[in-house]
Amino acid sequence: KFNIDKALDFAPRFADAHYGIAYYYQQVGEAQLANESYLVALNLDSDNPEIANSYGAFLCTQGEYEKAQRYFFIAIDNQNYLSTSQTYENLAICSQTQGDNFAAIDYLNKALNFEPTRQNSLYLLAELYASQNEHDKALSTIKSYERVVGPNPDSMYLSFDVGLSQGDLEKARGWLNVLKSRHPAHPNTQQAQIKFDEYVAQTKKQALAMQQQSNAQSLANETPTNKTPDMTPIIHRLNAGETLYRLSRQYNISVFDIMTWNKISQTDSLPVGIKLIVGYN
Repeated sequence: KFNIDKALDFAPRFADAHYGIAYYYQQVGEAQLANESYLVALNLDSDNPEIANSYGAFLCTQGEYEKAQRYFFIAIDNQNYLSTSQTYENLAICSQTQGDNFAAIDYLNKALNFEPTRQNSLYLLAELYASQNEHDKALSTIKSYERVVGPNPDSMYLSFDVGLSQGDLEKARGWLNVLKSRHPAHPNTQQAQIKFDEYVAQTKKQALAMQQQSNAQSLANETPTNKTPDMTPIIHRLNAGETLYRLSRQYNISVFDIMTWNKISQTDSLPVGIKLIVGYN
C-alpha cells in the first residue's frame, strides 16, 4: 500500500495505480473504498479489460450479479484481451453462486474453448456435471483434468463421489480402495471412507424400513384392523446454489433416490424454496 500511495502521489491519474489500491482495499475487506477506487480506475481507462474483469469479480462477491456480468462482458469483448478464459470462468463461478448451474456449465465450456487445459475450469465443470446427474460427462471431464495434472486425491475423490451418487457401490468402493492405497493419510481418503460407511448404513436402514413397510402392508391386507406404521419423510427446503448432487452428499443418499422420491426428471429446473424428501425416519 505504501508503494501504491507513492505511485498515486506521482501520477494521480494513473489508472493502474487506482486499480492496485482497489484490489488492496478488496483484500482487506474495505468494500466501499474498493468500489470507489475501481470506478476511478475505470473512469480513467474505460477500455482496460483487466480492470473490468477484476471489477466484475469484485461485484460478484458483493452480490451484484447483473452488474458484474456487464463488466465481465466488457472485458471479453475487448479483442486485445488475453485472459478471456479467466473471465468466462469468473462468469461461471458467479452464475453458480446464483444457483444457475446451466449457465455456469456453458461459461466453463467457453472458457475451455479458449484454454482447453485450464485446470480449475476442468475441475469445476466436472463437479457441475456431477451435480446435474450427468455422470458420463462428469467422468469424461475428470479424465481430461487428469490428462493435464495427472490423477490426484481431488480427482479420485470426485470419481468416488460420482460413483456413490449413481448408487454404484462397487465403483465407489473401487475408487475408495485406490485412494487408500495411494494416499492413505490424505483428508479426501478419510472423508471418502466416512461417506462410504455412512452411505452403506443409510442404504441398509432404508432397505429395512421399506421391508418393514412392505411387511406391515401385507399384514394390513390380511387383517384390515391393523395399521401400517408411519414413515416420516425428512424434508429439506432447497436454498439458492444447492443441487441434488450436493444434497446427496449432505444426506448420504444417491441422486437417483432423491429424484425417485420427489418424482423429478433429469431435466427439471428446481425453484429455490421447494421442499424435497431427502430420506425417511
